Amino acid sequence: MSHPDPGTVPDFEAWFRRSGGEILRQAYFCTRDQVLAEDIAQEVAIKAYKAWATEETRDRILTQPGYVRTMIKNAFLDHIKVPSRTNLGEVELDVERHSKPDTEMNQDLRLAVLSLEDDEFRMIIFRYGHDLTITEAGARLGLSASQAFRLHSKARAHLAGLLNEKEV
Repeated sequence: MSHPDPGTVPDFEAWFRRSGGEILRQAYFCTRDQVLAEDIAQEVAIKAYKAWATEETRDRILTQPGYVRTMIKNAFLDHIKVPSRTNLGEVELDVERHSKPDTEMNQDLRLAVLSLEDDEFRMIIFRYGHDLTITEAGARLGLSASQAFRLHSKARAHLAGLLNEKEV
């Protein structure tokens, strides 16, 4: 296997400087815990770095935002499913921070949002995560007001379907 010329391979560090904040925000969206979000973001960065040498995977990371979002979702699911990989059983000094455990419904909602199509996901994050109006969120996505409202309705309907499937 030949190694590509270093000048032709996109720089991982430059990509991570551009994308790291969004990775952390999406990890926090999943966890609602800053420390766990940082751990998940770090795991995703490590996995991306290890995969960076493979051209096909690197291209997915660079061109498909859903690919990195899936990495975040999978890291989050690992932390939920395998408590021995985390320090969740340890006694915390900040009892107030952990006094309100996350409900199963909140976790289901976050996982459903993460499984939306890219445009639907960004609409929901802009609308509810950043408290933008539907029109403002649409403008950030390059949509007219009517397109934004249609996309918002489509995303909410998709979420409702995903959440109803979970209840069955």
